[in-house]
Formats: sequence, C-alpha cells, structure tokens
Amino acid sequence: MKTLMRYGAFTCAIILGACGKDAAGPNVDTPLVTADLAVVAADAAGEDVDIMREPVVFPSMAATFAPGNGDFNPVNCTYNTTTQRLECPPFTRDNSLVVTRSYMFWDAFNVVQQAYDALLTAKANVQTDIQGTRTTDRWSAEIHRSRDLTVTGLLGTETERTWNGTGVSEATRSRHTDGGDRSYDISCTLTVNNVVVPVERGDERFPTGGTITRVCLITFVGGPRDGQTVTRTAVVTFNGSETATLTIGDKTFDIDLKSRNRTPRP
Repeated sequence: MKTLMRYGAFTCAIILGACGKDAAGPNVDTPLVTADLAVVAADAAGEDVDIMREPVVFPSMAATFAPGNGDFNPVNCTYNTTTQRLECPPFTRDNSLVVTRSYMFWDAFNVVQQAYDALLTAKANVQTDIQGTRTTDRWSAEIHRSRDLTVTGLLGTETERTWNGTGVSEATRSRHTDGGDRSYDISCTLTVNNVVVPVERGDERFPTGGTITRVCLITFVGGPRDGQTVTRTAVVTFNGSETATLTIGDKTFDIDLKSRNRTPRP
C-alpha cells in the first residue's frame, strides 16, 4: 500500500536506534511521557478493535449498503481488476476523520475472489487509511494512521477470526493538557499478532486474545526539551472483555475499548 511506503525512513530510524537519550529536562517529569503516550495508544487501540470488529459478515462490497456500527462500513466499493481489490471511496467519521478502505478476498486454494462468499472465503486483507483531527477534553492531535491487516478463519461457519498485520501512524502536535500543557510529535510502527475476535453479532464482541504492539518515536515540541527524542514500546493485551491491558515499560494501564480512555494501575 502506497501510504505505508511513506514511513520507511521512520522504520529505519528505529531499527538503527537513531533516537536521543531519555534525559529529563529541568521542568519535565519524564513519567508524563509514558502517561501521554498511553492516551494516544489507547485511542489507536480502540480504533484497531473497531476495524477488526466491523466485518462480522463481509457484505458484497460491489453493492451499496448503509454505514454500520462505528461508521466504518464503506459504500459503493468497486472491484479493480489490476489490483484485485475492492476499493472504496473515502468517507468521513466523527466529522473530522477521513477513512479510506480497500479489501481483498481469497478462497481455500488462495485464489482471489471478487467478493466475499460466506462459505467459500477463507481469508481477507483489509487496508485502512485514517487521517484528520482527533480531539478529546484533554488531548488533541493531527493523526494519520495506516493499517494492513489480514484476517483468517473465515472458511465455512466460523465462531472466531484471527487478525495479523502491520501499520504506521503519526500524531503531529499531540497536545496534552492533563496536569499541564505538553506537546509532542509521535510516530509509531504497529504489529498485530494473533488477535482473536469472536464472530457473534453485537457491540459486545471484544478480542479474546493476542496483542497489538506499537514502537513509538516521541519528539518533544517546545519547552526545555524541544527537539529531543525518546522511544517507547506500548503493548496492548486482550482478554475478551471491554477492558484491555496496556503496558509501556514498567507502567500498566487499563484501556476501555469503547470510550478509549486509559486508567493507570497503582
């Protein structure tokens, strides 16, 4: 996916360790960096789960249908014979985020299908690009998130599906006002590892296992540490409930996958 290629330089920077030392400035409490990243990671994880919960039954993407739960269902998707993907026009979610999606389906013999078949489709790939402004009462940022996810376990009558894949994201001028006023540029790479999602319909389907890992490069914007960088790894672990566990270093948080809020554990 072209969008993913833009971030190759960032990935190389992380692999080569091209990041500044995590030395606290005179007016900055370093643990706040972890807490602030937890806000961004919780929001992104909620979005990850929304994407994975959406296709309980993949509709015929070549047809027109109404947007569904979370407004993630695209409309008027058309099959591209060159890319072999069902490509969907952008739509706007939450009045500020532009979502672009495309899909590819395969049967049990790894032959590409032009549309989802409830009995014969064995796996699917979903590529998603989301960009725009994300604002809450204590956090705001310009975000750009791209994901390339493949789901297996679709063949026949299934009870659960397993997701794996990668992605990249940027939160530019990520401004945090909880207990002060701090700003960062945050770039992350994403790995989805064996996240299992039940097939049952309804809003209460949450992943029963697997992890989502983000490796993030955080650049301080303004203040005594302007331009300094640190890296953090954020790991989300699922247990089948609405509350997932987020671990960043030695800090642990509970994430509400619906509200996308994070609560630090003692």
